[in-house]
Amino acid sequence: MTNLTKNSWTDEIYDRLTTIIPKNPGIACFDFDNTLIRNDFGEKIMDELLHDGLIYVKKDLSDFFRDKELWKDHTKLNAPDKERLVWEEYTYQLKEYGIERGYRWTSFIFQGMDKKEYYEVSRRAWERVSFPDKDSGVLPQVEMKDLIAYLNHHDWTVYIVTASPEPGIAAIAHLFPVEESKVIGMRQELGEDGKFTHNLIEPYTYGEGKVKAIEERIGTYPDLAFGDSFNDYPMLCRAKQMAVGINRDNPEFAKACADKGIFVQPYFTFPVVTR
Repeated sequence: MTNLTKNSWTDEIYDRLTTIIPKNPGIACFDFDNTLIRNDFGEKIMDELLHDGLIYVKKDLSDFFRDKELWKDHTKLNAPDKERLVWEEYTYQLKEYGIERGYRWTSFIFQGMDKKEYYEVSRRAWERVSFPDKDSGVLPQVEMKDLIAYLNHHDWTVYIVTASPEPGIAAIAHLFPVEESKVIGMRQELGEDGKFTHNLIEPYTYGEGKVKAIEERIGTYPDLAFGDSFNDYPMLCRAKQMAVGINRDNPEFAKACADKGIFVQPYFTFPVVTR
């Protein structure tokens, strides 16, 4: 794309992006959920695995739940009850211990798959949920897809830095398009059988963990960075040329960004269609 389409970018952000990007190639880092896409795809992958009845995980999940007895053999639970109970526990984890710990807790749901199975589950979930619905659909933001095409045209290196599972996002990164190897997300240890375990590989890509992962895996801070929440704020603060906070009606986040000199972009206008 030789010219960036303005769509609903603010005048100030659009002018700055179209000034910086053509000058010299650099590195751009994007959060994924609610930044590159509308809504949360990490949770949709969870939903896909739960809907299937957690067929990949071990029988005894008692270490992950308050009700130890009930979860000693999850195969005795029917799929709808299992799904409901997992979401209830997830909600409890988020409320009692905060977002990062809640996200970490979900790692057991993604265990037991090899890379091929992980990709299949992710792509199946994407096919199921990628439709233009404001509240429940998961779809690329037109502004962001256009921006990545513009960056690619000018030979920038584009990364996705997400708290969601790395293989799950890598499986669909080509749709944006971003190289699979340029996805940095939640990583799990591989067992001797080639299947992912619930054990996380640090740093976990949440908050300052995103910055640490960038330091380890890219080796330099991004020139441009984009994110929509305080989870992304440390990454936005490290951007060398420009950072953009996507404001989804969060005044505290918008103020923190503005106070730090981070550009604030109102959430993109709907519809932003595209499949």
